Amino acid sequence: MSIEQTETGINDATQGTRILLIEDDPDTQELIRALCEGRGDSVDTAADGFLGLRLLSERRHEIVLIDYHLPEMDGYALARLMRELGRPEGRLRLVGVTADRHGLASRRGADTLFDAILVKPLDPQTLFVTLDRLTQPEAMAEPAHPADELWRRRGLSARPRAILCPPPSASEAEAVAQAFSLAGPSTEASVVLVSDESGLEGLRGLRAEGANGLLPAFDLTGRLGASCDGVFQVGNPESWTALAQTVAAFGQRGAALAPGTRSASDARTRLAALMFVADRELRLSAGDEATALAYETGHSKTSLMAAVLQLMEAGTVTCQPVAGGVSARLTQAGRDTLTMGDREPEPSRRASRPNEAVPHPLDRPIETLSSAAAAMSLNVRRLEELNGLVGSQRIDVLLARLSKTLDTAFEGASDRQAIAGQAHTLISSAGNLGFDDLAHTCRALQEAIMAGRDETPYLRAARRAASDAKTHCTQGLALLMPVQ
Repeated sequence: MSIEQTETGINDATQGTRILLIEDDPDTQELIRALCEGRGDSVDTAADGFLGLRLLSERRHEIVLIDYHLPEMDGYALARLMRELGRPEGRLRLVGVTADRHGLASRRGADTLFDAILVKPLDPQTLFVTLDRLTQPEAMAEPAHPADELWRRRGLSARPRAILCPPPSASEAEAVAQAFSLAGPSTEASVVLVSDESGLEGLRGLRAEGANGLLPAFDLTGRLGASCDGVFQVGNPESWTALAQTVAAFGQRGAALAPGTRSASDARTRLAALMFVADRELRLSAGDEATALAYETGHSKTSLMAAVLQLMEAGTVTCQPVAGGVSARLTQAGRDTLTMGDREPEPSRRASRPNEAVPHPLDRPIETLSSAAAAMSLNVRRLEELNGLVGSQRIDVLLARLSKTLDTAFEGASDRQAIAGQAHTLISSAGNLGFDDLAHTCRALQEAIMAGRDETPYLRAARRAASDAKTHCTQGLALLMPVQ
């Protein structure tokens, strides 16, 4: 839909929301526009902030989706300018869109500047829920607790229900209750708060067993962040935003797990499930580095190594050497197993002996997985969802564009910033289409470069994933979709 076509569209209850999308990557721009138009919204697009400002001044948009990494003027500066030039007749809703999970949230004031922040690759349902929330009339009633409104601005319905480790004293509970709703270790919660070093034992117990083992953990001390999923400081607005985003992300990925995975009691499945919901690689260190704080998984060093080896033998994780040890991450086959569970076998393959042991789902080798995605590093569920939302013709166009991008991806690249730029683009354009393995390796590559680490093993993994994705992009949607 062109700008001229969208200009005449007058929004009402049946015509959706007037959206301005400012995104410089043409593939991401095309997909987001298709998703929004498919649900009845009208969309204007701009590839840079200056054109976005002009369109905003000419049309009455309700929501602006702003990519963080824009040429000439970044998304944060653009959002500030839009707020300063805001129309008096109504509040404009601004949504930050970024592949940098920490960069935008860490900018001072980002939590109040943006009404929501979405992380690439975009999940269509998360996008739709965000758009629906931002177009709802604001409630007139006062929140039940002063902190509830702060959390609502960050996308949560109210104060997160938190388990405090170790159990708090009365004064500690009163202090924490200013920002959280306290929950017991055996009750439903959405986050674990670690208030001192002894609390790591409590976190280890939760991760080892029980229904709350897949919750994100946040450090309240500022010293234990390496063992947790983040650090929370009540006086730092950015940490409120980071916690809200992490809670939401854990919840979304947790909901994608197969029921049997969520309720599993064996240590290795719980470890794999934690790696999935936390979207995290695990670093296993040796020598002196092994004594430093490490991410809490519920395992001792010995049992963690044993569990990782078992998962690696089953094809659920893969390990890469890094300085001082190895880094373990889930394979696409492992993610498929965790989310699809142990599908019932074909009638001709059913066990004929009643007492025959059923193999553990994570013991299945890659080649026996029923999903065609196992061998293609492709999230078929994402592809099926997009096919239903935007149609096969649009997906084939995007696959062809991605294939062309991959022709030269990382070839002869020596400049670290250029490599990081290519990785940044592929996180979105490949991840949006379900190439999770390529998006994951590109994110790891970008983060390694930004952290000043040796990018060689990450670049090697990204090149391998890009080659795999290129092979399957050329097949087109018809061959990538599973046979029904």
